[in-house]
Amino acid sequence: MFYKILLKKKNNRGFTLLEVIVSLVVAAILGAMLVQFMGTGLMKSYNPVILAQNGTYLNTIMEKMTADYKYWMSDGALKGYSPSTTYSYFNNRVGSASESEAKTTPYSDADHPYYVVANHTITFSGSPPTEASASSAVHKITIKYRDLTATAIFTE
Repeated sequence: MFYKILLKKKNNRGFTLLEVIVSLVVAAILGAMLVQFMGTGLMKSYNPVILAQNGTYLNTIMEKMTADYKYWMSDGALKGYSPSTTYSYFNNRVGSASESEAKTTPYSDADHPYYVVANHTITFSGSPPTEASASSAVHKITIKYRDLTATAIFTE
């Protein structure tokens, strides 16, 4: 008698095959809905990380240029060179503006090439101030790394 009661209770504890199939179908439908809803957000979630990394590389390249500029200006002054002569040494290291020619040295490596978008002297004139290329002591250098650009103004 006790054995029949135990056997009867044991059979009532499990799931039937129909319940398992229905549960799997419902889970599959909910999973498909979740993938459709979250799919594009999850696939593009790396973009902010890549943009931050590219911005860091761009900033590093520009900081190396700034440090090099400060070195050339102080070293040139110690050696008795004029600021324009010293700047010409620095300008040769930066290179001419060319968006088709990738630069890697001396401010970057082969894995992170950049482009010099603008490298010229400028003056600010008029009201409102406009930027005009001229013989001046103000130098504008704009570089591009991937889709990001940075501009620095150097003075003699």
